[in-house]
Amino acid sequence: MAKNYLKIICIVIGILFLVSVAMPAIASASDDTGNEKTGDGFRGVFEKGKPEGKPDNPNKPDKPPKEDDDKEDPSVDKWAVVIGIADYKGRMDDLMYTDDDAQDMYDYLIGQGYPAGNIKLLLNRQAKGDAIYEAIDWMEQWEGPNSECVFFYSGHGSYYDGYNDGDTEIRDESIICWELKHILDGFLRDAFSSFESHKIAFIFDSCFSGGMDDLAGSGRVVVTACDEDELSWDGADWQQNGAFTYYYLEGLDIYNTVEGAFTYGTPLAHDFVLSEYSYDMNPQIYDQYDGDWAF
Repeated sequence: MAKNYLKIICIVIGILFLVSVAMPAIASASDDTGNEKTGDGFRGVFEKGKPEGKPDNPNKPDKPPKEDDDKEDPSVDKWAVVIGIADYKGRMDDLMYTDDDAQDMYDYLIGQGYPAGNIKLLLNRQAKGDAIYEAIDWMEQWEGPNSECVFFYSGHGSYYDGYNDGDTEIRDESIICWELKHILDGFLRDAFSSFESHKIAFIFDSCFSGGMDDLAGSGRVVVTACDEDELSWDGADWQQNGAFTYYYLEGLDIYNTVEGAFTYGTPLAHDFVLSEYSYDMNPQIYDQYDGDWAF
């Protein structure tokens, strides 16, 4: 009997030890005070053309297509895909202001003459992996050599080792779709490889986004919130934005150029994160556009 009690005590002690080890990891993923745009629940790679979840029921009739209130306006050759995910699948990996980042960028573009029908705005659950690819394909169908194109993403960023996405990197940076899966930088490079536009801006407010230089090319500017080995951070309550996006949008309001906003916002975002979180966050720019990229 005494041996049985001793065994029970040992089991209880073991369970308590495991709980004590697990709790910090759980807290780091769910604690809003952390604010870094990285998480623990990412679940592999999302590949275009490979359906996720349960297969469709062939006996269930298709719903009629939803009529969009805002139609494309080809007379205004400006196109954008704007993505912000704060409310991810599940409860462990939510962020604070990333959907606000996207909404504010959408509002800025509207103010710069982008018709509402020329922007795909994907917030939270709308930003599933297939929806992100579909939005890029939609923009590719409308754009041409003289088009002005914007791809904006604010949400989790991460990296994935050992997947061959068509480049020589062992470690690939990624954005994270709503299902908590990686969309690798090489996948995005391929998705934009057939674009004819000589004026494309990519803006990422996400961790490790400095590695998104796979998207760089002639006529393109890639702006990132941090370097490829750094974290990006949500801002404070008074900002209601990601730390980088907050100052970048201020810069856009002043200069209305990708480069001017970057030059303005970079030191302010860096100093804010260093003061608030004691981390280095060094925004990056890869600029192969001739002259200033003006909205």
